[in-house]
Amino acid sequence: MRQTRKSFHFLIVMLMVVTLALTACSGGNGSGNSAAGTPAGTGSPKAGEATAGTGADSGEPITLRLLIMETGSKWNTHKDSEVVKAIAEKVGVNIEYVEADENKFNVLLAGGDLPDIVRTDVNKFQKQLIEGNLIIPMDDLLTEYGKDISANINTVVDYSRKNWSNGTGKLYFLPPQVQSKPGTSISPITIGPTIRWDWYKEIGAPEINTMDDLLDVVAQIVEKHPTTDDGKKVYGVSMWQDWGLWPYVIPPLTFTKLSAASSDLTAAAVGGHEFISTLTDESSNFWVAMDYYNKAHRRGLLDPDSLTMKNNDYMAKATAGQIVVGPATWAMGDFNSQHAGDGKGYLVVPAGKLAWTGAVNPIGWQDKAYAISKSSKHPEKAMQFLNYIFSYEGARTMYNGVEGKHWNMVDGKPVLTEETLALKAAGGAPFEATGMSLDRNIIGLGGDMINPNDKQPVDLFTSEEALAKAATPLEKDFAEFYGASYSGQVFQKQIEAGKLDTFTTWMNGMSDEEIIKRNTVPGVTLPEDRKKQEAELKELAAREAAKIILSKDEAAFAKNKQIALEAFKKAGAEEFTEFYNQEVTRIRQEHGL
Repeated sequence: MRQTRKSFHFLIVMLMVVTLALTACSGGNGSGNSAAGTPAGTGSPKAGEATAGTGADSGEPITLRLLIMETGSKWNTHKDSEVVKAIAEKVGVNIEYVEADENKFNVLLAGGDLPDIVRTDVNKFQKQLIEGNLIIPMDDLLTEYGKDISANINTVVDYSRKNWSNGTGKLYFLPPQVQSKPGTSISPITIGPTIRWDWYKEIGAPEINTMDDLLDVVAQIVEKHPTTDDGKKVYGVSMWQDWGLWPYVIPPLTFTKLSAASSDLTAAAVGGHEFISTLTDESSNFWVAMDYYNKAHRRGLLDPDSLTMKNNDYMAKATAGQIVVGPATWAMGDFNSQHAGDGKGYLVVPAGKLAWTGAVNPIGWQDKAYAISKSSKHPEKAMQFLNYIFSYEGARTMYNGVEGKHWNMVDGKPVLTEETLALKAAGGAPFEATGMSLDRNIIGLGGDMINPNDKQPVDLFTSEEALAKAATPLEKDFAEFYGASYSGQVFQKQIEAGKLDTFTTWMNGMSDEEIIKRNTVPGVTLPEDRKKQEAELKELAAREAAKIILSKDEAAFAKNKQIALEAFKKAGAEEFTEFYNQEVTRIRQEHGL
């Protein structure tokens, strides 16, 4: 159950107000300039005032190119959003995403000429990036341009120097979404079985306790809706293949409560530290997924493009309404925004054993850590941009929009305007176009972090009042069906009744200090030989998965499964897991656990 805990005083420090004198920077592709934040409520500088980090001191904003290990992001499609304009005004930069899957990312690393800022998995790539002299230490830049970072996430800075510096003791990486404790309410859930709610409601919204139950639901829906309104074929289940093993290790998590850490080849119970082999343990997410997709194939529910399709192609099908169930709301393309006014759309529904309600991340999302490229022509600007995303002012703007337009200070507290709440409630393209919460991976502070200047969460949409008022028609219909006021409350009731666990359930009853200690254990960093072995095993797993999923019957499935298990063992999957567990034990002991 999500509980309110006393503040982590040593993690949340009073905001420091700093004015930075910036030298003029020329235009072109380069790094960004993020100003130190000011306390919420002071407002933006008045017209004509040259303020630290604004475009006023350097002419036109500089374009910073940001490399992300993802495809299908929406940031570049909203270059004129009010959030983007606010960043340009305050920091003097425009951010342009450069998307890459893991293969393209490795090609870029080999080439050495990287975009200005790199967002990547720190545990997997710190050694390659640092030893390859591809990124720069931020220490000197932090002193001059990173006052909000030092004030607000100094624990992360210290941790990064100790654990993510490849033994140099320098600061190279800063992960986003630093979240010291869970909030008191549940925002709309974005990861889990994501179903066309209008179709699911139509068949009575039967309980989904297992992935077999999920397939039965999908089959009923496909029988009723074999085609879309414009005649396209509807597929029950689909996936994409340019995110590695993601479609095999993430969708089953809700049902297995098994989660990977710094390698997809191992997994442990949420909150646990004893890892099993993803490839050779038949209870793993991978094998649960194999069973699920093969049954979907044999029942005629699997999209035949599933084993060759890329993420963008998948999202295009979802946007067209051709997929019944997906793994996340953000994976379903633009269907919801295009149908915001007619009550149709995809929502995560209660299923299995776990609800993805968010987690405690005192050191942020390690697989999305930011670093400044050696190739950047404007490292000072890059540092100032990073400082902005970790400031309370920057985080609040990126979550909630512009003060004076989207929210106001009322009696010393920030309050969303009725117009903003109505815009969020209407949903669809108009709200998305504002840029609010468009990509949480680019926001340094988690939404439930408390701004010490006004004692409110940086994400104002997380209050129960805002969640109820800002619910879309789709979310309201979903909530009312389950007797709740907003969608997150549907899950909250089931959590309180003991029907679902969360990513923080295992922390219940722990002291603040114990929670911090157990959530700051360093992840396993693989040496080069293990990284090579990991890559080979993942490629082998992808090849074998295709054969297993397309098995024509149970006998063929059993045969292909056995062949794969033997191949995985021969390739060293179990030795890899043994090494991984030894490292976990060593690191935990060094951490005092």
